[in-house]
Amino acid sequence: MERELKEIGLTDNEVIVYLHLLKFGEKTVYQISQKTVIYRVHIYDIIEKLIQKGLVSFVNKGIKKYYKATHPNKIYDFIEEKNKKLDEEKKSIENIMPTLESAMLIPTVDTKVNVYEGKEGIKYILKDIIKTGCDVCITGIDDERYETELPIFMKQYFRDLRLNKIYEKVITNKKRGVFLFKKSLAPKTQYRFLEDKQFNPTNTFIYGNKIVIVTWGMPVTAIMIENKEISDTYKTNFEYLWKIADKKPF
Repeated sequence: MERELKEIGLTDNEVIVYLHLLKFGEKTVYQISQKTVIYRVHIYDIIEKLIQKGLVSFVNKGIKKYYKATHPNKIYDFIEEKNKKLDEEKKSIENIMPTLESAMLIPTVDTKVNVYEGKEGIKYILKDIIKTGCDVCITGIDDERYETELPIFMKQYFRDLRLNKIYEKVITNKKRGVFLFKKSLAPKTQYRFLEDKQFNPTNTFIYGNKIVIVTWGMPVTAIMIENKEISDTYKTNFEYLWKIADKKPF
């Protein structure tokens, strides 16, 4: 039983705590620590991860918090969510595979490839756009994701675009309710819109001699390819799409 739980992604200590709660019911962190001989300070982290996986819940009784295992069939939900994330990651990789392959075929002396992870990685890319000082072309973007994840930083980014006279051309999905940054916040940003059948949802930035591909997985990942030939190809394709894209979202 322990082996099977580990195989689906639980750590040794998560298995111990989960099985203890499954067998003995509601317990406080102190009680769990006493019976499992796991340091109390570590129990909090273990419990939090089990809650995120949907395998543990809690109830407040007075000033104390009691934890209990959820029904074992929740394990199916946990596995299904893992598989869903794997499918999303696979789809993201499939979208960028042609770009990765094209980068591989060009002599490495002409090409630099760097990978950045997490929100700090995205901040680095946006700062690099300002540092490069070139206008930027963007496709496949979900502006609402950037607003949600980096609300304060995006205001700074648009301010720096304005101060450095850098313009953005953004191609996004043509649909009702599509999220767009307000003109008052992003005066240097111009939007155009494509139908689903023409729209590539892979978030791509093109500026200078660089292409950056962003995938919003766990964690968010940005792949920067620095190569003039690839960048020029992407720019040519972008300009074609820009010409045929609509100026209104619907």
